[in-house]
Amino acid sequence: MVRGVSIFVLGLLFAGCAEEAEEAKETEAFDPTVSVYQRICAACHGVNGEGKDELFSPSIAGLPEWYLVEQLEKFRDGSRGAHPEDVPGAQMRAIGLALSDEQIAEAARTVSAMPSIPTEAPPESADLDFGRRLYANECMACHRYNGTGDAVFHSSPLVSLNRAYLERQMLNYRSGIRGAAPGDLYGQKMVEVTERMSDEEIQAAVDYIGALAHGDDPRPERER
Repeated sequence: MVRGVSIFVLGLLFAGCAEEAEEAKETEAFDPTVSVYQRICAACHGVNGEGKDELFSPSIAGLPEWYLVEQLEKFRDGSRGAHPEDVPGAQMRAIGLALSDEQIAEAARTVSAMPSIPTEAPPESADLDFGRRLYANECMACHRYNGTGDAVFHSSPLVSLNRAYLERQMLNYRSGIRGAAPGDLYGQKMVEVTERMSDEEIQAAVDYIGALAHGDDPRPERER
């Protein structure tokens, strides 16, 4: 019952964003001084792209244009946000479908120009040695040693995503809520990685990404 109420409330919170996106698609030409980001994205992602945990929206400030456009295209084609348990994803899918290509490109330019916000530092109790080894073995090949991602691997920057979002998305990958759609090759890679990770390992990975955002280096000393 509580889960059902929570999903209903989330639906109400996000519905306004989708409605604003549809309105913006129709009226943008009449008010060109207000950016697409201000009208549509800021309500959920924050004025500075910092995200809002209460709306399950990630920090997106400084993410590269290619990644932002790619994810919105995934929302549009249903390879992301179509799973019935992904309520925030469903709302992003509705927004993506309501935006034109030009509006998506403009929003991506705006977000990529924002100063990045580092992932929160890990708690003092975090086992960073364990997290460092885990990251080096499971994540570094695609997301690179500094966690900034790589367009070649279609891998996202990690060190500017908030902890709550990182953990939620890793759990979503592991359960097939994200990444399991046919044709999503890069998402399926994440499903494969997270399927062999325990809850404790996912938490350790999130902790380490926070350390990485604040200057840690997972490479062997000889490679630094």
